Amino acid sequence: MIRSMTAFGRTQKEADGLSVTLELRTLNGRSLDIVLRLPKHLLEFEDMLRKQIARELRRGRVEVFVQVDSTSLAQKSPQISLPLACHYWEQLMELHRQLPGTEPPALHDLLKIPYIFETQNGSDQQEVIQSVLTQALDDVLEQIVAMRTREGEALRQDCLMRLSTLEEDLDFIDNRKAFMMEEYKTRLLDRIHEMLGNGSVDENRVIQEVACFAERSDINEEIVRLRSHIEQLRGLLAPSADSDGRKLDFMTQELHRETNTIGCKTGDLDLVQAVVRMKGEIAKLKEQVQNIE
Repeated sequence: MIRSMTAFGRTQKEADGLSVTLELRTLNGRSLDIVLRLPKHLLEFEDMLRKQIARELRRGRVEVFVQVDSTSLAQKSPQISLPLACHYWEQLMELHRQLPGTEPPALHDLLKIPYIFETQNGSDQQEVIQSVLTQALDDVLEQIVAMRTREGEALRQDCLMRLSTLEEDLDFIDNRKAFMMEEYKTRLLDRIHEMLGNGSVDENRVIQEVACFAERSDINEEIVRLRSHIEQLRGLLAPSADSDGRKLDFMTQELHRETNTIGCKTGDLDLVQAVVRMKGEIAKLKEQVQNIE
């Protein structure tokens, strides 16, 4: 199945006082390039997420943005650490005993000490975070694959249409080459008669010249290879075929090479015009297949 390399997906999951927002976008790329932007306390899940993405996507730049927020008031607000508070209270009382004449410490003195407050970092919820992250990424990857598949079908149809246009011009070239020899022979004889007037013409010499021209301008091999390449491309673009943008890109290069060779071998204006049209279609085809995974 043909799939493109550009897509976007987003989802939000909540569980056990946690809210996970995950966004993923994919762009064109020669290989699979995964860029993860995670909060520091989630870096331990980086390898797991990379493997999960690689199971679904084979090619392209993948950018992942993950945000984890707490929906629980108990987790959002700082908590007083009772052991630390007791420790500092004892220190304040000892300081009061060592400094005669000072007022005894009060509760507000203890609350001014910032170290007695601690924010829960969710370390005891890592299993929950891992589960929610996995589910969120599964949902987003499903969106990405669906979007890539839809766009891939549009690319497939466009590529097939361009292949049909190429084939029409190739048929024209194939039919046209049969008349080139006769036209060249006629033009050659006309020039000889202009130069010699009523003088005799060496038919054998004319035949030799036409034969040399035919050998230099023979494009049968290129036409056969072009037809083969077009059929191979159709096979790679079949609905049941695996998406393989690298092979498609290589085949378009081969199309251009054979078409360029035909253009170099012929001076016929009609054939040259057909070659120019084919090169234009091949360039557009190459742009499209570079979007395929």
